[in-house]
Amino acid sequence: MKKITFVLSLLATNFVFSQAVKDGSVTTDSQRYLKEKKFDGRTEGWFIAGNNSLLFSQSAFSNWMAGGVNSIALNGNLDYEFNLTQGKHIWDNRILLGYGVQANKGEEARKTNDIIDLNSSYGYNVGNNWYLASALNFKTQFTAGYDYSTDPKTKISSFMAPAYLSFGIGMDYKPNDNFQVNIHPLTARVTFVLDEDLQFTGNYGLKNDGDSSFFELGAYLGARYKFQIMEGITYDNRLGIFANYLDQPQNMDIAYWGLLDLKVNRFVSAQVAINLLYDEDQIKKTQIKQTLGIGFNYKFDNQPKPETTARTIIHEQPLFDSMDEDITLAQHNELRKYPLLYQTSLVTQ
Repeated sequence: MKKITFVLSLLATNFVFSQAVKDGSVTTDSQRYLKEKKFDGRTEGWFIAGNNSLLFSQSAFSNWMAGGVNSIALNGNLDYEFNLTQGKHIWDNRILLGYGVQANKGEEARKTNDIIDLNSSYGYNVGNNWYLASALNFKTQFTAGYDYSTDPKTKISSFMAPAYLSFGIGMDYKPNDNFQVNIHPLTARVTFVLDEDLQFTGNYGLKNDGDSSFFELGAYLGARYKFQIMEGITYDNRLGIFANYLDQPQNMDIAYWGLLDLKVNRFVSAQVAINLLYDEDQIKKTQIKQTLGIGFNYKFDNQPKPETTARTIIHEQPLFDSMDEDITLAQHNELRKYPLLYQTSLVTQ
């Protein structure tokens, strides 16, 4: 329980940002990196964006004849992007962290979400939104996972067990910050199992008892598409397919991740996430995980906000009212009889 509390505390601290109030609105430090749009719809310089969500759900029953179990659940997620465009060079980085727990009355707390996913890729633009590219990915989890169908429960995973480190080279298609396709025909992937309790033959692809890693060389095909369904509703998709040249390349590993974000207001939103995974080194079945929650949500990015110019102020609020409202036509004609006073009046107006 101490580990769970520590992880949730770590995630919670990332909801705090250095902020300042300017012209009645809150700004973040990320806005110091504002850059102008340049080629291929990407942002020249740094594009920085973050999405932080903390979802909470609870059920309570008292004398409820239909039955039920009191429960409470908490799920935190961080999704940050740091993308650099400089001339024909791009460097994209993404950090995904998530952890969730649920506690039912009479049972110990069990996790419902646990992910560490770090991505970094470099590309050189060769024209028409295509890039010569290389990519690095690291993925694991925070705490141990258990199979609760056995008595006693059985540990089936842990931090760095498994952990996946992959590096690939190939071509990327990136027309903008929300869409990309990755074609990497040469990709090396190492699976780490550093927990001695899980180092046995066949587990996560290990060849022998006591092995702590497993090497694969193959091809990777990936894609990401993030779009807005309607005002306040967005959907973010990620798909990854890996085939191992060294052993049964026809048995591909397939992973899909989707997040539907329904914005209620600036700080409250509902989220529906779905994960699909097929990896024969883990289990010869399709793994499915789905979560739904409503809670606190804070997004930011460093894209320019509309600025109020002097011209806009003049158009929206004239400095002076119409002359006819201040000086009647009769007064105006009367002043014409005295040229010096008339010219002085015009200058004042």
